[in-house]
Amino acid sequence: MNAVCIHIDEELNLGKIGSLKEELMHMPFINNVELNTKMPHDMMVEFDAHHNMPMMILTRLSRRGLHSDIMAC
Repeated sequence: MNAVCIHIDEELNLGKIGSLKEELMHMPFINNVELNTKMPHDMMVEFDAHHNMPMMILTRLSRRGLHSDIMAC
């Protein structure tokens, strides 16, 4: 299993955090999404080995109007 840490420029409230986690969990290859309400700009996504998954996650966030960057992979 692989993981990617992502920083989101926008601050997310509890409703947005919940809906974002639910949306990402429905993507293929994603096993877990960790979003911390105390650090609303950061999230970690665990996924099955798939070479393009980090970019697919950033694309999904971009479609939601969020600006994000990969901090670690």
